Amino acid sequence: MPLPVIPGTLRIAASGSIAGGGQWVNVWHAQNDSLAGWDAASIATFHDIFQQFYIGPAAPGGAGQADYWPTGTGSTKISYTPLDGSSGAYELAMAGNGAAAQAPPAEVAVVLTIRTLLRGRQNRGRIYLPGPAMVQFTSLGRVLAGYITGTLAQINAVATAIVTGGAHLGVASYGPYKNPVTHVVSSDPAINGGSSPHFTPVSSWSMDNMADVQRGRKT
Repeated sequence: MPLPVIPGTLRIAASGSIAGGGQWVNVWHAQNDSLAGWDAASIATFHDIFQQFYIGPAAPGGAGQADYWPTGTGSTKISYTPLDGSSGAYELAMAGNGAAAQAPPAEVAVVLTIRTLLRGRQNRGRIYLPGPAMVQFTSLGRVLAGYITGTLAQINAVATAIVTGGAHLGVASYGPYKNPVTHVVSSDPAINGGSSPHFTPVSSWSMDNMADVQRGRKT
């Protein structure tokens, strides 16, 4: 399916390797407050801020995801695609490598949930982060509170820096969506429970202490 056209919106695909030989990809979205297009220079500036979520630092957070990863899990690049209907991807390197002992199974992931002020599945999202080293789990397999606190502090710090730079992280709905009851498709995401492609800024982030599974990462 071709990517939609959403003014001022950037598709962000961060990727890397997982201990044991698998690969991970996290897809995010951001939008310029001015709804202006993204060029090489603006993407490079954005990249310098955004990659800090993975490789740190970004006060008051400071710990990137790589600080929690086991040996063998790392980041490679981020591919940025402006959703203007014509631009190709800009690929920028992102070198971050874990160094902790004892990796979880490759399919283990932890989930960062994206909330917005609009209701509906198309207005929220999930990022399945690579599983951290086993030291970040309790003996019962729950994610430690320190990892959750550190991850939320870092994404909030990065998101704040992005806002200062004139953009927002959020959820891009590729649509179109039809209300399952009325069968009406609306161009307004706040009406009829459905919408054409649109972007909704993040309002909050959350995580729980339950690990999840991404079977596509299994080796």
